[in-house]
Amino acid sequence: MKEILNKKGFFVIYALVGAVSGVLLNTLILRSPLPELFPAYSESFSGRLFSTDIVTGIFLYCILSPVTEELLFRRLVYDLLYKSLGFPAAALISSLLFAAYHMNMIQGIYAFSMGMLICVLYHRDHRMGVPIAMHIGANLAVWLLANRL
Repeated sequence: MKEILNKKGFFVIYALVGAVSGVLLNTLILRSPLPELFPAYSESFSGRLFSTDIVTGIFLYCILSPVTEELLFRRLVYDLLYKSLGFPAAALISSLLFAAYHMNMIQGIYAFSMGMLICVLYHRDHRMGVPIAMHIGANLAVWLLANRL
């Protein structure tokens, strides 16, 4: 497995890990009491997701956002914190900031959990392709399922 991850196919592997993780976490959250506790989330989130065509949606939610967010939260925030605080604190703080950035409780819980997983795998390989691939995979899978494509 390590040989595959060291080659160019690593992007696909990490995108699949992101997709599976994203769908599982999203399913757990949606089947929990959280949507009932935060009903405004479903209305605001689905309104944004379904208001774009497939090309725009995939570009915005599945390419542009993941690349931009990973450069900000992993390359900039996590890497800076890691140099001074070490792995646990850097992963925790960057994931909390990533969660807060999403500006609602349900997406924040999802973003924090995915952020921690991404930090663990990014720390292991320290290649920007890892968090970008995982985030693209997660967003693409969740977006396609939410739009029933």
